[in-house]
Formats: sequence, structure tokens, C-alpha cells
Amino acid sequence: MESATSDRDDLSQIKTKHAEIQEALQAHQERTIDEESAHAVRSSLVQFARGSNCHLRRVDLGPVRVRQWHEKDHPVQTVNAQQRGKKTDFQLEVRELRLTLTGDFDEIESFLEKFEALDAHVNLQDMKLKSLDAEGQQIQLELALQLFGVRRADKKESLKS
Repeated sequence: MESATSDRDDLSQIKTKHAEIQEALQAHQERTIDEESAHAVRSSLVQFARGSNCHLRRVDLGPVRVRQWHEKDHPVQTVNAQQRGKKTDFQLEVRELRLTLTGDFDEIESFLEKFEALDAHVNLQDMKLKSLDAEGQQIQLELALQLFGVRRADKKESLKS
């Protein structure tokens, strides 16, 4: 009887842990960026710029690059072949998004505040600020971003669907 009670308690703990892992996985998957989401992120950045009264000079969403995902891989940092472990059933999708906009300091700051609130797997690759006039009133901001998505290697659709 004690063994059955212990097994029931263990099963309850396993179910609870499984639910926690599923919840964390769902939150992670919602932040990944597939083809559809990449265009939505691009649109959000355009709206952030317009809402901040910035002038868009360039918005380029590059093509997707796909590579095999390994057990101890990293989406941004290079991991050597010995350290990255075995191949998984997943592939990493990476897209570049480049954005150039201009505005005064307050407008650029407003855009950056909105950008920081973006809830997606985005890596800031490069950021350049430069003054466009002698007084420093007009500023140009250039951003180079990497957008990340994951999909099963045997399927064309992302894990988001």
C-alpha cells in the first residue's frame, strides 16, 4: 500500500514537472521567428519608427539560412565540432534584418525604447549611430539584426505552427 501511495505521488510530481516544461517550451516557441513572424517583426519595427516620428531610410529582410542544430549548439556563438555534440532532429533558421532610420535624439530614443520591448528571438549584430549635421540635431541609426527560428529537420514548417 505504501509503495502504491509513493508511486502515485511520484506520478503526480512527474506530471507537474511535465506541465512546467511544456509551458516553458510553449513560451520559447512563441518567441521564435518563422517566415510569417519575420515579416511581422519587420512590420513592427516599421510601426515603431513611424510612431516615433523617425524617417525610414532602409528596411531589408534577408533570405533564410538553415543549418543543422546540435545538442550543445548555440544560435549566435561559434561552437567547434567536438563541443557541439550529436545532431538533433531540428534545424536553426536565421534571417538578417537591416534597418536604417533618421530622426532627432528624442525620436531615436523613443524608437529604441519600443525596440527593447520586442518579445522575439532577436540578436543585435551591429548598431551604429552617427550625427548627420554639425549641431548633432539629426541622427542616423543603423541596426543589423539576426532573427531566429527552429524547425524539425524532416519538416518544412517551423515549430511555431
